[in-house]
Amino acid sequence: MDWPANSTAGELLKRKGLVKKRRRRRPVPADNQSWGADFKGDFKLGNKQRCYPLTITDNCSRYLLARRGLNRTRYEDTRLWFEYTLREFGLPQSIRTDNGSPFASRSLGGLSRLSKWWIDLGVRVERIRPGRPQENGRHERMHRSLKAAACKESAYGMERQQERFDKFRHEYNELRSHESLNRRTSERLYEPSQRRYPELILPPQYDCDMTVRTFATMGKLYGKINGFMSVNF
Repeated sequence: MDWPANSTAGELLKRKGLVKKRRRRRPVPADNQSWGADFKGDFKLGNKQRCYPLTITDNCSRYLLARRGLNRTRYEDTRLWFEYTLREFGLPQSIRTDNGSPFASRSLGGLSRLSKWWIDLGVRVERIRPGRPQENGRHERMHRSLKAAACKESAYGMERQQERFDKFRHEYNELRSHESLNRRTSERLYEPSQRRYPELILPPQYDCDMTVRTFATMGKLYGKINGFMSVNF
């Protein structure tokens, strides 16, 4: 007997209302394929000090890698805590952020000192489109939980506020299950990256047929290009 193809049988069952539509899920990247990072909106502590919470998550397992209250969003403090996190958990394939400082700048390509450092480490830089926070949706949902649990009623000073962040991280990673993870916790799923943090960052290597030019601090390019002595950006 010649049986109909699977697609034909499926179509017949669908016409009879015997097939339930399944919700399509977007493919989720593997652990450490993509990290999300952001500064959750700043708020005032009880001692009138401003707190800028830096957060870093793994987009696959939802694991909250870092949450640190900083006094400001400057490059030096942000890099310090990124380095601490990268040493502990290894290097991801990419880091996704918005277009704000210190993740991006108004320079050529939007590169900042922080994002250039990631590239030197071999980490790809991903940025969401301006005004599209949903493109980093998993991270934004974590921010809503963080705000409700640890920021709505702020502590008196940064040390006490950090204790609240640490408590939230423990609950979020080890006690709270996620529907998208089949009701498992992030801590059960997450595995650190096999790409370890390098103690020495080697300069980029270029092919022998390429001409290497040097930029000054103000974006002035030295050397001849097509007959011109220098180009300003």
